[in-house]
Amino acid sequence: MAFSRRKDRGRRGGRDPFGHLRDERAQAEAGDPWFLAPDDAPELDVQAGISSNLHQDDLDDTAETKK
Repeated sequence: MAFSRRKDRGRRGGRDPFGHLRDERAQAEAGDPWFLAPDDAPELDVQAGISSNLHQDDLDDTAETKK
């Protein structure tokens, strides 16, 4: 057949579509991960256990201001 693929061609099995980025990737992976670096930022104030759902009181307050 004229339009079939040639399977007997030398296959390039390990062809990497991102081969042009190989050097950039190696440089990025060579250093320490960012999340292991020391953190000099101020401590975050996190409040756990507080629901983000609106309460009925919150809904009543907004309804009164619209009247």
